[in-house]
Amino acid sequence: MSGRTAPAWTGVVIGLLFGLLVGTGWLYARERTLRLAEARPPASPAGADTVLVTSVAASAGEQAAAPAAAAGQLAHERRNAIVLATERVAPAVVSINVIGYQTLRRAMPGLEFWDRFYPGMFPRQAIRRPVQELGSGVIVSRDGLIVTNNHVVEDATEIVVTLSDGRQFPGRVLETAPDYDLALVQIEGKNLPAAPLAAERRLFIGEWAIAIGSPLGYLLADTQPTVTVGVISALNRDIKRSSDDEKLFLGMIQTDAAINPGNSGGPLVNADGEVVGINTFIFSQSGGSEGIGFAIPIERAQWLIREVRQFGHFRQAYAGWELWKLSPSLAQAVGTRDLDGFLVRRIDDGSPATRAGLRPGDVLRRINGVPLKSIDTVYRLIYEAHVGDRLTFVAERDGRSIEGALTFAERPRRAP
Repeated sequence: MSGRTAPAWTGVVIGLLFGLLVGTGWLYARERTLRLAEARPPASPAGADTVLVTSVAASAGEQAAAPAAAAGQLAHERRNAIVLATERVAPAVVSINVIGYQTLRRAMPGLEFWDRFYPGMFPRQAIRRPVQELGSGVIVSRDGLIVTNNHVVEDATEIVVTLSDGRQFPGRVLETAPDYDLALVQIEGKNLPAAPLAAERRLFIGEWAIAIGSPLGYLLADTQPTVTVGVISALNRDIKRSSDDEKLFLGMIQTDAAINPGNSGGPLVNADGEVVGINTFIFSQSGGSEGIGFAIPIERAQWLIREVRQFGHFRQAYAGWELWKLSPSLAQAVGTRDLDGFLVRRIDDGSPATRAGLRPGDVLRRINGVPLKSIDTVYRLIYEAHVGDRLTFVAERDGRSIEGALTFAERPRRAP
């Protein structure tokens, strides 16, 4: 019996094993299909593949543009206030080439030996030779009005002005104010670049100062001006250019921005791109910049410009007196022991001093309430006096005190 049932049992086992294999395979295939479905992006409408490609390309483009954007941002940050101020003023800065003549006197030919041992005993011959000077200036109006230093154009017989774009114009001295070392030069041009002038004096010690000029002028193939940067070191400096110089420069702006030879007459600029001063000179042991430079406040240049535009020339304030500082001998001569004062040595006929009631021999003790202790004090009190300004004084005459007021008039102009 067992021999007949064995084949049937074997078939059943084989059938079960086959069904198990088929079921396992179906389950594996189904699981794999589900996994693929989860990994596949959701169905998209027509054109979705194009959008996907575009998105990938855009992502790559953004990555490529990132360095360029960073470079652009860096360039934007580098364009700081100093750069912007320079761009605003530099086109109006000019180089001034001045030709003048210097007269030299030397011994006559054949008398050089004797003149060396006996100077002044023999006639000398005059030799006139050309002298070339370089300076800077700044255009302040679009019709070609230029502000510079008086010492740049003094005794000039020919002036050539070179703009930052390379154009050249002949220049002529329109007016000078030697006491303030200022001059106006005119060139014939239209729609020229002009630098903005500061409306009012609002300088702070420590704020940025930008000195712009053409220290080498036409000697360089590039006519763009030179820029140096520093700070306002001090304000209202009263100085002499040398120890033996009797002339005072009052109320000057001090800066450590390098003012090199040839920069004289160029502008000193603030961080807003406004001209606040005219660079004038430096203190130097070597002849180069050592961080002590001085500029004339722009208000004085504006004063000169207003005078010329309104009256055709600069009107120098005039009192009409000659004052001598009291010395012990002068004080004894006028019968006083107080040396704080000035002797009125001379008075011009019809002058403001005459109209104020002063006489030769009077001793000025005070001006505008300030005791007169030195010549610098007197110079400072009248340094920036305008025509029409009024000052009060206290004087002594024959041992008694007198008071009065003097109104400045225009200094008489000398005939050419």
